[in-house]
Amino acid sequence: MKFSKGANLTAGVANTILTVPAGYDCVVTMLFIANVGGSTHSVGATWHDGADVAFLEGKSVSAGDYIQFVGPEGAFLVMNEGDYITITPEASSMFSSIISFDMHPAAPR
Repeated sequence: MKFSKGANLTAGVANTILTVPAGYDCVVTMLFIANVGGSTHSVGATWHDGADVAFLEGKSVSAGDYIQFVGPEGAFLVMNEGDYITITPEASSMFSSIISFDMHPAAPR
């Protein structure tokens, strides 16, 4: 089943925006991160899959600008049960995010 989830992020801390529940797999098709504040600030994002995989670190984003991870057909991130994604905005910043994904029962392993 396809879902989208939005969040207003708390500045200065890691915000968990998606956790894959037990018994499910998840295909992330789009991640949108916007600086909705009035000045330039940095942001980071990490995929936690048993290891911490930082895929965005200290990226400077101008006021009103955004970062979008989306690819052509076939470009996506496959997550397994227990995996999660965090976004960490700089202290005193204002960021929001939208993530789109397809969640389905996990295939037998």
